[in-house]
Parts: sequence; C-alpha cells; structure tokens
Amino acid sequence: MRLRQAAFLALVVVAAGCGKTSKEDSTKCAPLAEGTAAKSSAARPTQTMLLTDVKAGSEPCADRVAFTFEPADQKLGYRVEYLPAEQAQTEDGSGKHLDIAGKAFLVVRLEPAATADISSENLRVTYKGPRTITPTGLKYVQQITKIGDFEAVLAWTIGLSEKRPFKVTSAGSPPHLTIEIG
Repeated sequence: MRLRQAAFLALVVVAAGCGKTSKEDSTKCAPLAEGTAAKSSAARPTQTMLLTDVKAGSEPCADRVAFTFEPADQKLGYRVEYLPAEQAQTEDGSGKHLDIAGKAFLVVRLEPAATADISSENLRVTYKGPRTITPTGLKYVQQITKIGDFEAVLAWTIGLSEKRPFKVTSAGSPPHLTIEIG
C-alpha cells in the first residue's frame, strides 16, 4: 500500500512540474508562430492618438512592450517591422544617430499619433515618461527609444538581443498596442 501511495505522490509531483526552475521551463519555449514579417493595421484613426504610457515586461516565454493611448473610442494605425540598424537608430526629422542597445531592431510607427495634444491654445503633454527605457530582467528587449514624434507620426525602436518572431495586438479601452516578442 505504501509503495502505491509513494508512486502516486511521485506522479503528482511530476505532473505539477515541481522541481523545475523557471530557467528550465523557459528553455523549452517555442518561438512565436507569427514570424518576423512586418505587421500593419488597416485602421486609420480619425483623430491623433495621444500616447500616455509605455511599459515593458516579461513572461516565461516572451517579452512584451505595450503602448497606451487616448482617446478611448479610436483604433490604432500602426506598422511594426524589423529595420536595419542604420534606419532604426536614426531620429525622424533631424536625421540624428541615436545609440540603441541591441543586435536587431523592431521599429514601431504609429499614425496619426503624438505625445502631446497641440489642438488647443494650451499644450497638453500626454506622455511624461522617459525617451529611452532600459528594462531589466527581460529575455530579448534591451532598450526602447523614441525616435520620432513629428508631423503626427510617432516612432519607437525596440532594441533586441537577437531577431525573434513577434506578435502585435491592438485593443482595449484605453486603446493599447502590445508587441509580444519570443
């Protein structure tokens, strides 16, 4: 009877994944099925979308970068694609070179979009975060840098340790664009 109980307990422990570390689990992650091709939306907002937040995080098999916008009733117009370092590290408008950590570069272009509302007499800055974000504890994302906010085109470069498949989702209220890299 004790042998049967011990065998059952061992089976439960194995099935529950006990004894595995997150590092062991993460090495078994399959790449995202979406691939590395450029992804675009068909949406064209009727007004300029205003960036309010940028966040980066990680899960066992993927990193995520999320951009949050206002107003709530609009869909986002975007294009997300890998570009060569020379293009990805060039500031829109000025042409200035920006040093962005990474070996592969995903460029996120949103339009019409901006970080400030200039539609009235008083300027209202909607994104008050840093121009460059250097997250810690992520697998692939090394740096996120704003490379453009010019003529209603907002652009950010995500510097990655290597070229990885990615998935783009756009939804919610407030609207957000999430790029999952894995």
